[in-house]
Amino acid sequence: MTGALLALALGLLPQGRAAWRMELAGQPVGVVSLELRCAGPRCAVSWLSRQRLPAEAGGAVQERRVELEVDLEGRALGSAHVTEGGVARRVALPMGAVPALLVEPLLAARMVDAPTACLDATDELTGAPLRACGRREGGRLRLEFGSELELVTPGADGFAGEVVLPAQRIHFLRDPEAEIPAQPPRLFGVEVAGPGRPEGARRFCGVGRDPPPPTVTAALPPPRPDGSSCQEQTATWLALARAAGWQGRTAVGVAWSGEAWAWHAWAEVRIGEAWVAVDPSFGQSPARSARFTLATWEEGDEAARAEAGQKILGCWGRARVE
Repeated sequence: MTGALLALALGLLPQGRAAWRMELAGQPVGVVSLELRCAGPRCAVSWLSRQRLPAEAGGAVQERRVELEVDLEGRALGSAHVTEGGVARRVALPMGAVPALLVEPLLAARMVDAPTACLDATDELTGAPLRACGRREGGRLRLEFGSELELVTPGADGFAGEVVLPAQRIHFLRDPEAEIPAQPPRLFGVEVAGPGRPEGARRFCGVGRDPPPPTVTAALPPPRPDGSSCQEQTATWLALARAAGWQGRTAVGVAWSGEAWAWHAWAEVRIGEAWVAVDPSFGQSPARSARFTLATWEEGDEAARAEAGQKILGCWGRARVE
């Protein structure tokens, strides 16, 4: 029996390093790696996530590193050291708690000879307790990780070969050659999970659904889809509106395309005391399709645009229409 298979049979942690390509809605966005090195009864754990943000959220590479020590069964031996954006902090973990980042290999090991298994874990980023349970479904494991569902295909060495988070449309695929994408991934047009019909949708990422549009009698420029993307179409229409004397701004959020929910950009124009949505991409003035406005900014207001980027980042790939 190989060392990896023996570790699985004993329910112990695998050793070595594994890397995964991270995809969001089918497009590569970054790389995640996990390394475990044991010496005697102690194991050093290093987890690293690096992902490229969409251009609308700055386009930079966001990095998060977690380092800690555990015993051979994955139980924490002290605090987790977390570094994000160059800022380091310590997260206190209860002695003996299983860090959340080790749940997948530990449950996979426990289910080698059992159809189901559960364990109590701790979020190494916050110190919050989590309950994780799994069951085998053919060659794949179905894990209920707190409120999150994960579908895991175990690898022969104890590390996952593939992990899918259906609600977030995130896919991790084992790839030792994985690299961070050179260009920012696409945001606009990427579908978002949610109801199959717009009528029952109420919230997205803490934002309520936009109210029905008012009746507009003003002589606005026609909402033509001039441009290769909703962002370009919005910018073109806003330039026409400003040239005609209207005050306008860009809006970003999620909208119903007629077939699905998707990240989208559109315009808002000031009419009297109200901001009225106009959607050049959908040819709607005012915008009638269901939507959730996450953020807005006017041309030249870089502070508002940066704030919009942070709001996008907080919801990108993690939120669903409810």
